[in-house]
Amino acid sequence: MSQEPAPFSEEPAPLSSSTTNYERDLALRRYDTVMKFLGTEIQVYWTRSQLFLVAHTALLGFGLKEIAVSNDASEAKVLLLLVASLAGVTLCVLWHRGLTAGEGWMEHWKKALRKWEDVAFEENLFRERPCTIPISRHVARSTAWLFTLLWALVTLYLTWRLLSTCVCLRQS
Repeated sequence: MSQEPAPFSEEPAPLSSSTTNYERDLALRRYDTVMKFLGTEIQVYWTRSQLFLVAHTALLGFGLKEIAVSNDASEAKVLLLLVASLAGVTLCVLWHRGLTAGEGWMEHWKKALRKWEDVAFEENLFRERPCTIPISRHVARSTAWLFTLLWALVTLYLTWRLLSTCVCLRQS
């Protein structure tokens, strides 16, 4: 009579000659389930990034179009644009938090896959990933930082415009 396999939360025994077909089949099913969770998490990660990218592009496009080059812009218009730029900065903070959360969940599921791959397969799929392949998550992070920088610059410019308008009004 064979022993019951370890529960999902425990470390599985490595593949050996004593590994039963039942244990290997169970490990494969667990691996497949975890792979589906990872696939879902990756899809959510990139969908979330696309949503933030579209939101930032639309808001930044509106903001840059409305920023007046001349000094005749009304104080109310500059103030409204400043509020929009602060909304952009807030979106950046949310985007960074969303990326961090998504990366945390992806690492969680990858760790589970690494745990079960010894029993499910005879080779290590995640541990032997070629180091020459670029990590695509860096694209999402870099894009979020680009928009953070753009919003910070727009916010600084609009703050300067608003302050210089107030100073000019007080002097006249």
